[in-house]
Amino acid sequence: MNHRERMLATIDGRPTDRLPWAPRLDLWALALNARGTLPDAYRGLDTAGLADAMGVACHAVRGDFTIRRDPADLLLRGLGVDNHPDFPYRVELMDLETEFDTDGENLRTTIHTPDGDVCTHLQMTAAMRRDGISLPFFRSHAIEAVDDLNAVARIFEHLRVIPAPERYAGFRQRIGDRGLAVAAGPIAASPVHLMLHELMPMDRFYYLYADARAALEDLAGHMEPFFTALLEAVAHSDAEVVFWGGNYDHDLTWPPFFQEQIMPWLQRVADRLHRAGKRVLTHTDGENEGLLPLYPACRFDVAESVCPQPMTRCSLRQVRKALDPEITVWGGIPSVALLPESMDDAAFQAYLDDVFSGLGTGDHLILGVSDNVPPDADLDRLAEIGARAAAFGPVVPPAS
Repeated sequence: MNHRERMLATIDGRPTDRLPWAPRLDLWALALNARGTLPDAYRGLDTAGLADAMGVACHAVRGDFTIRRDPADLLLRGLGVDNHPDFPYRVELMDLETEFDTDGENLRTTIHTPDGDVCTHLQMTAAMRRDGISLPFFRSHAIEAVDDLNAVARIFEHLRVIPAPERYAGFRQRIGDRGLAVAAGPIAASPVHLMLHELMPMDRFYYLYADARAALEDLAGHMEPFFTALLEAVAHSDAEVVFWGGNYDHDLTWPPFFQEQIMPWLQRVADRLHRAGKRVLTHTDGENEGLLPLYPACRFDVAESVCPQPMTRCSLRQVRKALDPEITVWGGIPSVALLPESMDDAAFQAYLDDVFSGLGTGDHLILGVSDNVPPDADLDRLAEIGARAAAFGPVVPPAS
């Protein structure tokens, strides 16, 4: 089996010749390239080339972030809206005057609306690039007070989602059989989740969620057509697996909030994409302890970037036991396990012994690093994980 076939078979619960191993490498390469320490063997390689060079399946979720991008693609990033050449759509702002300025580190966008101006300031410094950060940080948000809600609502009414299946097709062709080209949906799973994740500082969101819930729900209603258009764009792409939402956390997206504001959208997305013959992947990289009982009802197919102990409270064994047996876990190796200063050699070997002894048949598991291979990773440890995955042998799900 090639990598793509093996990963799809794993998600579908079919036997495979071995355990898939697909660590995320792009941010590692970006960091070392910025530091000037990227080994010659990896220079100039894209995501798929890096995977080939290291002998692993390609982690190709949403897009290839090693590709140099036009700064104008980040014009709407302050609204949580990305434009990337690998995405199956493009988002444009129609009929509102916009100013965008960048000096290479700071990105400032001002959008003039009849309800007032919306200004965002994002920053990407050289130090951030050396740490492997691929998206700029917020210095000022679109929503700083409840008075900004009407203007932001007006902006979302003027966002147009333009399907671009040919862009995703090019991404899938570059990845080929080296992995799964997972099509990009939004990082936030729902309109209210986007408010928390991108549109305002978190502390301000929590105050407004308590004190001005009706106003936030009204804004969500104005945002919903945009999310629906994104869903239709990914549904009409040629993707086999679609990314929708991520960055959940037991404390930040606490269980009642998740159940009320995120779960219904994940269910809606899963039902629509399953009708289109696609699988749904969501990015579950936070503290999942209190959310695990809610995940099966969301009907997604892949919990990606699962981060276990010691970075969170749940072991990989606990996560897999709590999930519906038909949900595939992608991840399971915490990034700190690759850092000698965080885990010495003896502890690393003991950790892997424990992980692999608890895999059972190994079904519905794609091993990966959560959230990504860190810049200071020991590559010998990556190779050791790959060797153990290969030695695990064929995977035969219990029902087969």
